[in-house]
Amino acid sequence: MTMLNHASSRLLAAFAFAGLVAFSSCSKDDDDTAIDPDATVKIVNVFPDAGSVNVYNGETKINSSAIDYNTATAYLNVAKGDATYNFKNAVSNNTVLSLPVKFDGGNYSLFTTGKSSDNSTTGILTKDNLDAPASGKAKIRFVHASTNLGAVNFFVSDSLLFNNNAYKSVSEFKEMAAGTYTLKLSDATSGTAVVSKSDVVLTAGKIYTVAAVGLVNNNVLTEQPLSISVMENN
Repeated sequence: MTMLNHASSRLLAAFAFAGLVAFSSCSKDDDDTAIDPDATVKIVNVFPDAGSVNVYNGETKINSSAIDYNTATAYLNVAKGDATYNFKNAVSNNTVLSLPVKFDGGNYSLFTTGKSSDNSTTGILTKDNLDAPASGKAKIRFVHASTNLGAVNFFVSDSLLFNNNAYKSVSEFKEMAAGTYTLKLSDATSGTAVVSKSDVVLTAGKIYTVAAVGLVNNNVLTEQPLSISVMENN
């Protein structure tokens, strides 16, 4: 009887040790998969005259395929800290913009704009709050990325949402009811209508960035016209 109890104790101890090893291994795997990237960035190409581009962190290409005008990458994993992003024409490989950037963690969008023909190219780096909107709501913000457009007011249908937005300015995100709207820009001084985009569907739970892109009085052969761009952030 004593021998049976002794053997049982040894067997139970062995099972307990095996279980401890298995639990420790699972915990380590869970910790590894839970690690988030330092930061993420969505690259948005709105150069009005540069065509499709590739993006390099130093000499390392970070996009998987060329980024056409008025399109964006997914959110790309990047390291915290300072870097220099080089934007090169996808055909000629000529550098369009060399831009110092700094990421402190979290989610970002980087809009590239300005004319390559007069060396006015630049970037607009935004911090993206991707917290979900309230039930039945969408979130929306405005980015002014049109090089030669003056300050504008931004309307959703007939409701003023953001006023006096200058070039390179970025509004906060605001929540609004999901629905179908007409987006409008007007001159911030005169109130004159500038450009609009109709039948824009804002879906509940989604986050949107609306941007003024392209050029006023553009050269139709080499430059993109002024328009309103709508981008989903989630």
